[in-house]
Amino acid sequence: MVPPQPSRRADAVEQRHVQVEHDRVGVEVVGELDRLESVERGPNHGQLGLSVDQPLQGLEEGAVVVCDQDADGRLIRARVIHLSGNASLAAMVAQGPMDPVAVIGAPLDLGAGRRGVDMGPSAIRYAGLEPRIEELGRRCVDWGDVVTAVAEASAVGDERVRFLPQIKETCERIAELVAKAVDEGFVPLVLGGDHSVALGTLGGLARASGKGGVLWLDAHGDLNRPGTSPTGNVHGMPLAAALGLGGAEFESEAYPLPALERSRVALFGVRSLDPSERELLAELDALVFTMSDLDRVGVQPAMREALERVAGPGFVHVSLDLDVLDPEVAPGVGTPVRGGLSYREAHLALELVAESGLVRSLEVVEVNPILDRENQTAELAVELVASALGARIL
Repeated sequence: MVPPQPSRRADAVEQRHVQVEHDRVGVEVVGELDRLESVERGPNHGQLGLSVDQPLQGLEEGAVVVCDQDADGRLIRARVIHLSGNASLAAMVAQGPMDPVAVIGAPLDLGAGRRGVDMGPSAIRYAGLEPRIEELGRRCVDWGDVVTAVAEASAVGDERVRFLPQIKETCERIAELVAKAVDEGFVPLVLGGDHSVALGTLGGLARASGKGGVLWLDAHGDLNRPGTSPTGNVHGMPLAAALGLGGAEFESEAYPLPALERSRVALFGVRSLDPSERELLAELDALVFTMSDLDRVGVQPAMREALERVAGPGFVHVSLDLDVLDPEVAPGVGTPVRGGLSYREAHLALELVAESGLVRSLEVVEVNPILDRENQTAELAVELVASALGARIL
């Protein structure tokens, strides 16, 4: 536990205690400090999962130490926060250390059946990504774009996995930068490009931290394999490949496969699956929330269950395909499917991601400016990234 530090003011440090019986989390305000600092919780921390919005009545404005405990009273995180008179306990506890963000552009469209997503990283940056992240109190460093091949100068190759050698080369470059970001204490934020770039992201995370879990927000399963894909488009295969199910063609010395624990995969917002993907999901220990499921149970309980499933050692990653949203909200995507998440449902999902404190990496893919309306989808992508990184209304 972090001991209270003496204040420069004449009055003594005042000890206070606030206990919240929710999701087995105890929150203790230890004392008032004269400076702000953060203490990371350990690698075996539990999910906070707070949904309360309880004002801390009676506490003076200032800096306080907040300690999070598990059910057995063990300390899982301690940090100093600034407390205002009408502060929300959930907001204060959910806001973790402000780790810097490394933006990695991946302007790849060889995995998709439609051109245009290669301009996605530029559109997202143009929509104000960096200043929006910095508004959250995080340092944002843009590492530029990885080099990618273009269709006009590339051979299609095997029709079962179109452009796979070129896609792998790009994914290897992505993996290198993602691993570097993790090693240097950054939150890697990968901007696609089509969803095949996720193989590089997940591979880089596994290279740096070992196998982990993923929250896959997508209208599609992306679980096709070379022998089952109806199109040969690799953007429909990255999740299967990251699970080590895509075959030797996807392997590389630049990243380990499988990159994911099979039991720590959660698909969210799915509404378009190929027959072979349904068959594979029946064999896997993955958690799947279709849009029909979300209509029945609601976004909040579903997301909490999904986060619980993907939690664990190694890493927890969020892969956000903008086609998880309804095309009325996000028109600029290459493979739109009607009946997706609404604007508020998507924000709620990513706000819950931020509150969990579990996620240490993020990617946003499939923004297609050619199909967009006045950069609407790219602007939405920036807003959703902000929610995932801790932006709140209050």
